[in-house]
Amino acid sequence: MVALRNPNLVSAVVMLGAPVLDPLSVDPAVLGAVRSVAWLGDRGVPGLFSSRCASGSCCVAFREDLLATLPARVRAVAIYSRSDGIVSWEACLDRCAEHVEVESSHAGMSVNLGIYRVLARVLDEEADRWIG
Repeated sequence: MVALRNPNLVSAVVMLGAPVLDPLSVDPAVLGAVRSVAWLGDRGVPGLFSSRCASGSCCVAFREDLLATLPARVRAVAIYSRSDGIVSWEACLDRCAEHVEVESSHAGMSVNLGIYRVLARVLDEEADRWIG
């Protein structure tokens, strides 16, 4: 959202196992947990989202922006794993992004050496782009 709404502040977005094409394309146990949190939010527990976030008027702009294309000057890289186990890897393949497949669990992405190599490459390329 930051990159879409403020493209002058962001040059690249790297998504790690992010099901951007279908945010609820997750393992059934995870979806059950999400629905439980929404149920609590529906009952007024402070700080929690509610089921209205999925269809209510409060989040219309957010839902529309989720489907929007990033400005051409903002680079997108989607890192995904077929062995993720939490999100559907197909839902991570944003059509505007460079796709990079890694071997990793979802939780393991934060400590995966291959992902750090991708991040280093992206940062180097972005630095070259801005420094010239």
